[in-house]
Amino acid sequence: MNIVHIGKFYPPYRGGMESYLCDLAAEQVRQGHQVTVIVHNHDWGALTSKTTEEVIEGVNVIRLKSLKPFLHTPIMLGLNRRIKQLINADKANLIHLHSPNPSLFWLLFNKKIKNKPWVLSWHSDMVTRHSSLLLKLLYRLIKPFENGLIKNCQSILVSSQYYADVSPQLMKHKNKVQVIPLGINTQNITTEKDTTSYANGVWPANAFRLFSLGRLTFYKNHRMLINAMQDLTGIHLNIAGGGQLQPELLQQIEQTGTMDRVDLLGEVSEQQAQDLFISCDVFCLASHDRAESFGVVLLEAMHHNKIILVADTEGSGMKWLAENYNKGFTFKANDAEDFQNKLHHIQENHEEIMARPSQFDYHIDTIAQAIEQDVYSKLTK
Repeated sequence: MNIVHIGKFYPPYRGGMESYLCDLAAEQVRQGHQVTVIVHNHDWGALTSKTTEEVIEGVNVIRLKSLKPFLHTPIMLGLNRRIKQLINADKANLIHLHSPNPSLFWLLFNKKIKNKPWVLSWHSDMVTRHSSLLLKLLYRLIKPFENGLIKNCQSILVSSQYYADVSPQLMKHKNKVQVIPLGINTQNITTEKDTTSYANGVWPANAFRLFSLGRLTFYKNHRMLINAMQDLTGIHLNIAGGGQLQPELLQQIEQTGTMDRVDLLGEVSEQQAQDLFISCDVFCLASHDRAESFGVVLLEAMHHNKIILVADTEGSGMKWLAENYNKGFTFKANDAEDFQNKLHHIQENHEEIMARPSQFDYHIDTIAQAIEQDVYSKLTK
């Protein structure tokens, strides 16, 4: 089958949506498909980026010329022309879209693509509770285009039933929604304990090790984590990731007097991230908005057999993952006191919790097979 994915970005750009798309596309190639991925080229100049094309793990990756982002939203240029070329060359039996991504709206003006089956992976809503007022106003203008995408899709994939039950758009299209969780390629993830040289240099001796990984943006709720650390002794929090909130968070750490127990590590390499996963005692996500629809980083922590502690944010798949994992715990979203109580419980019972059997059910090969058997095969008969 010739599969065309249209996403937002592709590695080396880092993010959960991007790593999932990369793992899925590469796995589909291994399973015998011809796969093309079209994304924005994130290597911008003054106003735009250039179109580039390369083959990565058998996947034909096309990074299209794109306008620089406005409100975190880049716009592809020439998407319909490239899609028509693929269809004319018989290299597009099925179109798999990844949303949110306003560049997908160009497809509504492409008659040729409408004759192909569309699958839409709904990674998160464009607008959620904590979105800015400006974004909410803009969404009123673009919602009709989003409705057009949904109308043309034969199937909408969502990563958890929790999200499907809360998303306003998905609730209106239950007949198209199918729940298939995300997965990761675990083959190249380091698990050897002797590879933690980087991590050993960033953890204080004898501290209980708390790790969080993610972009420093509003919905990740790092502010709550830092505030909670004021009353937690013998525990050290390392936050890895870059983002626009770094100056504010550094100031908060100084103002709360937590310089000795909280560190912002900035952007880390893939190997450094794995070292931190291996060496931590607990991995946490405090996201208080369902913009955190699933949390791919939680899968990495679970693969490393780590305890996870997540906010019970309404609609987010974080809660679903924790509830279906024998080392998973939740706390009341945005409640520092409950977070502290749950962390103390984990600390006091750490040995017993870690004695529970390893549990990981999110290998990308089984996820890719489920998508092919339960979705693709039914649309291409």
